[in-house]
Amino acid sequence: MDKNWLTRILIILTTVLPIVQAEELFPNYIDNKNVRLSLCSQAELKAFLLIHVGNAALYMDDCKKIDAIFYNNSKWLRFVYDKSIPAKAFKDTSEEYLKINLGPRYFAWKTEFDKFNSYYLDIKEGDYYDLIYDPKSGLQLNLNNKTLTVLNDPLQSLAYLNIWFGKEPFSEELKDSLLNIVQ
Repeated sequence: MDKNWLTRILIILTTVLPIVQAEELFPNYIDNKNVRLSLCSQAELKAFLLIHVGNAALYMDDCKKIDAIFYNNSKWLRFVYDKSIPAKAFKDTSEEYLKINLGPRYFAWKTEFDKFNSYYLDIKEGDYYDLIYDPKSGLQLNLNNKTLTVLNDPLQSLAYLNIWFGKEPFSEELKDSLLNIVQ
C-alpha cells in the first residue's frame, strides 16, 4: 500500500510539475513598464531544425497586429531552455543571422551588436532569456529576470529582431509559429 501511494505521488509530481512551471514561465500577460503585453503565441525552439532545445513565446500589446512585428510598439520574446547552451552559440548565431538579414546595415552597427552580444552567458536547463523591446528605451536582454544589457537605439533594437523574424530567420518554423503564419 505504501509503495502504491509513493508511486502515485511521484507520477503526479513528474507530470504536473512541468506543466505548472511552463505556465509560470509563459503567463497570459506580462507587464512591461506601463504596458500590459498579452501572450500571442508559443513555439518549440529547435537547433539544426530537429533538436528540441526549449520553447519560445511572443508577447505584444495587441496580438491582432502580430504581422507588424517590426512596428515601433512594445514586444517581449521569451526563450525557455531545456538544454545547456554555451554563450558562444548565442553570439555566433546572432552575428550570422544579423549579417544575412541586414547586409551593409549590419556592418554599420556591428560595434553596437557585438557589445550587446557580449553579454550572453552560458545557460543551463531551466534558464530563460527575455528580449524586451520598448520604443523609448530599446532592447533589453534579461537572463532569469536579471537585466544583462540594453541596446539603446530603437532602430538597431528592431533590426536585431531579424534574427528570428527576418527574411532568412534562425528558424522558419519558429518564425511562422510565433507569427501565426499558416503554411
